[in-house]
Amino acid sequence: MGNSRKPELTWGVKVSLSAYEVRVGEPVVATPCIEGANPEGFRFNYVWSRDDCWEDGWWDTTEHEFGGSITDTSWTYTFDEAGRYHLYIDAFDPKGNPQTVTAWVVVAGENDFMRPALPSEDAQTVVKVDHVCEIFNIASEQYNSLKEYFIALAHHELNFKEFRALDDISFEVKRGEAFGLVGTNGSGKSTMLKIIAGVLEPTKGSCEVMGTIAPLIELGAGFDMELTAKENIYLNGALLGYKKEFIDEHFDDIVSFAELEGFMDMPLKNYSSGMVARIAFAIATVTEPDVLIVDETLSVGDFLFQQKCEKRIKDLISSNNVTVLLVSHSIDLVQRICDRAIWIEKGKQRMLGPVDEVCEAYEHLKRS
Repeated sequence: MGNSRKPELTWGVKVSLSAYEVRVGEPVVATPCIEGANPEGFRFNYVWSRDDCWEDGWWDTTEHEFGGSITDTSWTYTFDEAGRYHLYIDAFDPKGNPQTVTAWVVVAGENDFMRPALPSEDAQTVVKVDHVCEIFNIASEQYNSLKEYFIALAHHELNFKEFRALDDISFEVKRGEAFGLVGTNGSGKSTMLKIIAGVLEPTKGSCEVMGTIAPLIELGAGFDMELTAKENIYLNGALLGYKKEFIDEHFDDIVSFAELEGFMDMPLKNYSSGMVARIAFAIATVTEPDVLIVDETLSVGDFLFQQKCEKRIKDLISSNNVTVLLVSHSIDLVQRICDRAIWIEKGKQRMLGPVDEVCEAYEHLKRS
């Protein structure tokens, strides 16, 4: 019997887009690049689908328009409706062997928020993570009491195993970017943010941050639950580097944004987690920090306030002065706000690139 296995191809295809986000009516040029072979004689089929929907009217191909693949080495798309469009490019070598490459384009309405453009090579770097490792030593046995633990310690019977929370992570974030971190629970995302915020020191490697940081990492961090909300606004503001005069000037703005006007004299220990999150977010964003770090803060509280926080973040991004680092279990939120993302899984860097490509790969793993 003959061998029916498909031949292993020695060439590959990538795609370059003129823009990853445009407004309705603005063109996007997709240019496939053939690697490992002479592109002469290649043919292409360009496919586009709105929100990956394959119902009539939601997708089309050049194959439909021209009755087959074409020789055009680029294609210009112009979209008439807002939405997320998935582009597929089928490349065929002269023998008809195919490979497919995909990319996402976000099309915004006239007055919609637009994610930041992908940064240029010469843009200022504000966060530089260079081969960072974070290693924790964890006792290999469990002890029922401190007494048992110290007895084992005294007899040199304590054994530890090494846990690598992060293993050789490297990336840079440019000024004005919105950068997402995605991954499953326990993958190391929050540990990475704590290193960037200066809460943890990396075991190996280095992390540099240029400018002021407003971290929203752990709910209640920087607060004294025994103090009133009013006292905590001054306490937390001082930890963020705000002077008392600055807090005095912006106190009403903080309280108004948090929508907690009648609860300022109540001890924070009587607040719900959602109320604490409101105070923390209002303080951190009352002015424009150089770097805003948000770790699941928007998952706490009611839906309307989450929308309000998302709008505040978008306003900060639109100023082009604030760099945002975002961790969220909501992939939709990451895709709405961020221009690039990193995927960390089990402490290792799986992927770094445009947010839609990274999130698509991450979602594909979750589905498989």
